[in-house]
Order: sequence, then C-alpha cells, then structure tokens
Amino acid sequence: MTPADRAEAARWISSRRIAGASLADIPANLRPADQDEGYAVAALVRERLSAAGRGMLVGWKVGATTPAMQKLLSVPGPCAGAMLSHGRFVSPARVRAQHYVKIGIECEVAVRLARPLGAGATRTDAEAAIGALHPAMEIVDNRYGDFAAMGPPTLIADDFFHAGFVLGPEVSGWQQLDLAGATGITRANGVEVQRGKGSDVLGHPFESLVWLANRLGARGERLEPGQIVMTGSLPLPYWAKGGERVQISIDGLGTAEVSLL
Repeated sequence: MTPADRAEAARWISSRRIAGASLADIPANLRPADQDEGYAVAALVRERLSAAGRGMLVGWKVGATTPAMQKLLSVPGPCAGAMLSHGRFVSPARVRAQHYVKIGIECEVAVRLARPLGAGATRTDAEAAIGALHPAMEIVDNRYGDFAAMGPPTLIADDFFHAGFVLGPEVSGWQQLDLAGATGITRANGVEVQRGKGSDVLGHPFESLVWLANRLGARGERLEPGQIVMTGSLPLPYWAKGGERVQISIDGLGTAEVSLL
C-alpha cells in the first residue's frame, strides 16, 4: 500500500466504525497486504477515532490466543488491537446491543500495568510489571460477515474485532493463583454457554502479555503504567443478543457482567 492508500484505508475503516456499520465491503485496494501494513493502518485508525471523540489509548487487546480461536479465525497466531477510553465500562455494565453490527462477549483475564513493558520482555519482566488483575469481558463486534475471508491483515487494521471492555473488581493478591489451571465460564441469563481454560491462552495468560510487549516493541512502542491489557479469551466468544444478561467468571478472580439493552 502507498501512504495515500493507508490513509484512505484508515479514513474508510474509522468512518464505518463511527457509524456502527459493516466493513464487509471494504475495497480491495484498501486491504493491507500483510500484518505489518495492517498495524500501520490501525495506528492511523486510532488517531482518527480519537479525533472523532472516541477517547485516548487506555490499553491493548490480544486476540486469537487459543488454538480454537486461531482455527475459527484462520489466523496463524496472536494479533493485537488498541483500546480507547470510549469503550471502557465497569461491571455491572449496561450496553446497547444495537450499537454493534454483531456483538460478542469474551471471558478474559485483564492486566493493569504498574510499570512500563517493552521490547525484550520476558515472563519474569511481565509479572514484575503487573499492578493488578481483573476478571473482564471484551466486547467484540463481527463487523466483517465472513471474518475468515477478511484475512488477518484487514482484521488487524480494524483492531481485530475490538469494540470495548468491561472490568470486574480489581484483584491485587494474584501471585498465588493458578491462572493456567483456572476455568473461565461465560453465562447468558444464568445458563452456561462457553467454557475454557487459562492454559488455552498461549499456555498461560501472562504469555499473552509477553507477546504483546515484544510485538509493540518491534514497532517502537511499549506498554505504559496504568494501561489495561486484555490477554485473550479463555473460551470462544459468545455472540449475544439484546435483552440478555451475560456474566463471565474465572477461578480465583471472580466475575464481571453486562446487561445488553
């Protein structure tokens, strides 16, 4: 893509995001050719969304962290997306489902950073940078229709399904928790609809944090104190409907919930 194509792709994607519209018909010349181009377009999308009132960068999401999710999306490995303050909610949250093309809820371990984390980060570095954990839900939006056909670079350019996040209560005494062995469950109106394990997320949710720090570092960026990182969904997403109350629970961390209006 030329610089002009990247700028036009960012304008097109951000305008669709703001309108709550599908991206399924994105023109071929606005589709990034590879993941690096996708991240370059995503950075421009972020600037446009912020300028349009969607707020400032408050953190990052990591998607496609489990084998099941990678198979579902036809992607070879994790992908990152930016999170802006407009999409931040506190449990119990209330969200209007009609503001999304097709809303989904993911059950995740969220990390709040107390220290910066960047290129060359190890698992030890990542754990030392953690200030607190939260049980959390990522709000995702299938803006693509056939997302497997959309391809990873274009999904990345659009922040990889991201639409918001809901934080449950802060957990400070997390060091003794067995997050790899923890079960995460998503329930809709009290009925279990999805279930997964912490070990499905790259072996351990903290490995997602390590991956993200190094991915950002390769682009000359880093994770900053106070930022939130959504480490990836333990189970597959639950594609929800208006009128449902959706709750996630993770062993040792607790619960978060959202009512879809």
